[in-house]
Amino acid sequence: MEIENERRGPGRPRREGAELRSEIRTDSIRGKTRKRKGGQVADQFHIEASDIPEGTSYEWKTVSVFGKENPSYNAMLRDQGWDPVSASRHRNMVAEGYEGPIIRDGLMLMERPIELTREAQEEDRASAREAIEAKKMQMGETPDGHHQRQAPKIQTSYEAMPIDG
Repeated sequence: MEIENERRGPGRPRREGAELRSEIRTDSIRGKTRKRKGGQVADQFHIEASDIPEGTSYEWKTVSVFGKENPSYNAMLRDQGWDPVSASRHRNMVAEGYEGPIIRDGLMLMERPIELTREAQEEDRASAREAIEAKKMQMGETPDGHHQRQAPKIQTSYEAMPIDG
């Protein structure tokens, strides 16, 4: 036996223990399953709607870029009502034993009351409508010394284009 160990080289395991080690390893992984099979890559940022508490809005927000945090942006998020979601609420999204906010690839899962999110969305829509109206007015105006323009015809609906075949 000693001669066989020398041929295998220093640091190499003995052959007679290989079956035992394999058996121990196999027993330790029995009962475990894989979440994804066949090479599928799941969206690491997907959250089932059923996991979001009623009356709450979840969004992934930037916490760092290339490892560098932006304190003023983080303060703005707090001012807008966003709070980090604790790992204790979604154990399936973090490593075992991890405590703190849920962070993935520089993004932190944050929450706020749905009413605040709807209010912010309405403000965004109003701002977009104002920008469109301002551009429509600019298109109809002419600088001094120029002929008057005809009122611009702006199409704001979508319809199928004819295809010549």
